[in-house]
Amino acid sequence: MGSVKRAELLDDIVAARPEAGALIYIERRGEDYRWTRTNPGDTVDMPETGGFPDAWMYYSGRWPIDEPEKLPAFFEDLLAELESMTGAAPDRCRWSPDDPWPHSH
Repeated sequence: MGSVKRAELLDDIVAARPEAGALIYIERRGEDYRWTRTNPGDTVDMPETGGFPDAWMYYSGRWPIDEPEKLPAFFEDLLAELESMTGAAPDRCRWSPDDPWPHSH
């Protein structure tokens, strides 16, 4: 897994055609992104620079590979979720603090 820029990240992942349930690890270090397919319990090797990434996440949901018109919005939402972990992005909480868990419809 080499580093890529944000504009290349989606193309790289889509080219690999991950299936729903595949565990995809994505990290950002500055303006560089890395990703890999992993299995539960696997460790992800840190690059030679060492240390922790600025933001990282695992995703195992469905990628809309067969619906290319949905990919840009899906990808932007995924990266917004990644960035929310840095504290620099807006809060992505979907529920009001005064709305107790569990939610039901």
